[in-house]
Amino acid sequence: MTEDKISRREMMSKISIAAAGTVVGCSSVSELGAAPVTFPSSTFNVRDFGAKGDGKSNDTVAIQNAVKAAIKNRGGSVYIPAGKYRVTRSISFTSSDMIDIVGDGTSSTIMHENDEPVFLWKEGVSFRESSIRNISIKSVKKPKSPNTPTIACLGGTERSYFGFVSIFGMGSGIVTENVMDTTTIDQCLMWRVAGTGVRVARGSEVRIFGARIVGATNPYDSIGSGSIGVHLVGNNGGVHIVTTDIISFNTGLKIGSKGGSSNREVFITHATFDSSIHGIWQIDGAYTSIAGCWAASSDEDQILLDSTANGAILSVSGGTIFNGGAYGREASHNGIVVRAGSFMLTGVMIRNNKGTGILVDNDRVNAYSITGCKIQSNGTGAVLNGDGFAVTGNVFAGNGVNLIDNGGKNKKITGNVIP
Repeated sequence: MTEDKISRREMMSKISIAAAGTVVGCSSVSELGAAPVTFPSSTFNVRDFGAKGDGKSNDTVAIQNAVKAAIKNRGGSVYIPAGKYRVTRSISFTSSDMIDIVGDGTSSTIMHENDEPVFLWKEGVSFRESSIRNISIKSVKKPKSPNTPTIACLGGTERSYFGFVSIFGMGSGIVTENVMDTTTIDQCLMWRVAGTGVRVARGSEVRIFGARIVGATNPYDSIGSGSIGVHLVGNNGGVHIVTTDIISFNTGLKIGSKGGSSNREVFITHATFDSSIHGIWQIDGAYTSIAGCWAASSDEDQILLDSTANGAILSVSGGTIFNGGAYGREASHNGIVVRAGSFMLTGVMIRNNKGTGILVDNDRVNAYSITGCKIQSNGTGAVLNGDGFAVTGNVFAGNGVNLIDNGGKNKKITGNVIP
């Protein structure tokens, strides 16, 4: 009994992240109970290697030399104090040793000039037990291509942390490959992303907490025509997206890739998907749980389970699916559209979509349930196809047409309020 108490006390004492510049009042990774991150003790101040931070001097070589010193030390913190640092090419990492890139918050700004990643771990070099935190990165002089990431971890990531990183006007944001164990993106801001905010491929335990990822002002702009807020490319499991805003992209969250391997489990909690063309678009067979989310003002669909999502299970509990067609652009303006797999809607508000609130548009979708939802002021409340489904305890109100039932014989539509 005593050993259990000591073990628990020791464990709880370690559940904190010593991130300088933490925003007071914000939910961070430590508050949400994620695994602690241990940062290396040796510090390499880029000013000691000749960096000026005056916004005029070229500080690329100085920062790269500080990184080389940390690598030679077999790990360490590369400290970038407050200032504006011109960087004209990628800062490259040639070792998988623990490296901590840390600044003083948004006052530590990297002004990046060329069309290439700012921080680059090439294939064969893992971003392992490392971090980038409390730093700001801005695009200057040369525009960045949509496919150019700001932070490229091409050799894999392992038990690593991105915290309080602000990215402004770059091509894409953070790209991670071959994730192992837990990788966390905590309270990061990405503004006017032309390509993909966060791209995650092949791994497990990815956590995105409290981020704000914003694309082009108009998602139909050429610079943002194929843009994605978060893309789970394939073969990811244990992905958690929590209290994150994803706004103004071609696709807010894309789950899967055409012809790629399927993701496994995706958990989305109290997140916002707003003002895109597709809010959440799933094209693979993952199990996806959406709880208490706001999916709104997208043109085609707020949530789409596409025809390629064979075997997918989608669970939506609480939250709002709202305002499809808010911008008056020509599109379908639907709420949730399901073309494959199966789904459950429980306690969801589905309202003010100019198209159809709930659209099950073919007979391939079976064994689904819609329970305790309010379906209000849509062009059409719900169109149902398939078989083996239950629609119970819902309120339909103020829709152009409340319910169109094209389903088979094995179904139960009962206890609903339908004027």
